[in-house]
Amino acid sequence: MAKLWIGVDIGKTHHHVAAVDGDGRLVYSRRVANDETALLTVMAEVSTHGRGVCWAVDVTTGLSALLLTLLWRRQVQVRYVSGTVAFHMAAAFAGENKTDARDAVVIAQTIRLRPDIPILEPSDRLLAELSVLTGYRADLVGQRVATLFRLQELLTGISPALERAVDLNRKAPMMVLACWQTPAAIRHAGVDRITALLRRGHVKNAVQVAEAMVAAARQQTVTLPGQRAAAVVVGQMATEILAIDQRIAAVDDLIAEQLDQHPLAPIIGSLPGMGPLLTAELLVHTAGMTEYDSPTKLAAHAGLAPVSRDSGTVSGNHRQPRRYHRRLRHILWMAAFTAARECPTSRAYYEKKRAEGKNHRQAILALARRRVDVLWALIRDRKTFTRPAPVIRAAA
Repeated sequence: MAKLWIGVDIGKTHHHVAAVDGDGRLVYSRRVANDETALLTVMAEVSTHGRGVCWAVDVTTGLSALLLTLLWRRQVQVRYVSGTVAFHMAAAFAGENKTDARDAVVIAQTIRLRPDIPILEPSDRLLAELSVLTGYRADLVGQRVATLFRLQELLTGISPALERAVDLNRKAPMMVLACWQTPAAIRHAGVDRITALLRRGHVKNAVQVAEAMVAAARQQTVTLPGQRAAAVVVGQMATEILAIDQRIAAVDDLIAEQLDQHPLAPIIGSLPGMGPLLTAELLVHTAGMTEYDSPTKLAAHAGLAPVSRDSGTVSGNHRQPRRYHRRLRHILWMAAFTAARECPTSRAYYEKKRAEGKNHRQAILALARRRVDVLWALIRDRKTFTRPAPVIRAAA
């Protein structure tokens, strides 16, 4: 029976499946609904044309979850052809048409010609849940940032002094703006009513916030154009941001509960700078630290290892990589940035790199690369990070 390579162009409601044989000839092509019965029918039809060596998809999100689950249950090898790889491979084949059918053929030809395409493994239940939670939290944070940016713009149109007086990233100003938005309304409310409102919300510095907002409101007596409508919108946005904050806090609690069940979470979380959120995202984006067989490969995937650009007699020429996992690099960067401020050992390494002539960004990247080795050793030895004891110098 002939060997087949099957490529699938993933869609929301329908996929397109194409199979090629060992000579690259197209032997099967069909559009199929994203439905269990339809997908099982296609799998049976493909098997009549030959023995499938492996399947490949171009999407690994929820759009392909049903197909991947059915394939894994059948013990079928599945590979991932990224959109970038498929785009560049398409240029190697005749024609310029861009259709789902042609994309599926390109995916199938890619896995036939390139054995280095990564293999997808079934998702661990815990990691799958963490992936959903961290993705949802990222959406909430993005929504909050967009709403806050618009609120700041509108509040400046009401009272620039009021916008400058407080930190709108804090809970207390949002509670006040949800009730009173204009300088006149805040002056009328007064320090005592605002303080009482904030204390009901368990704000520690209630008096200071109330006094700052009332003082800013007293600096403006004129009414700016569009203030009435802007005040209505600001009040609604402030209420929305408070609700988003509550949802983010609830998601953080769920993430913490899931992390308690993962054996690597205490080890990764013990490294300075790795809070619960960064720990959860690191586990999600590294498949539980199972995708790499060395710290060097992890560093390379995160873009922390330089890429050689040697040619002819030129050697030792390195440059910053262009293709890497940007979210993974962001996780390791943020952890190193935090550790450089809070951990004496990390701070000493950072200062050492600065003394060598590296700028701030280069020093943080070097620290992040060094911490990859430390993290790898901790996971290998199943040990948590122990902060070194402070050195006590004897008095002269």
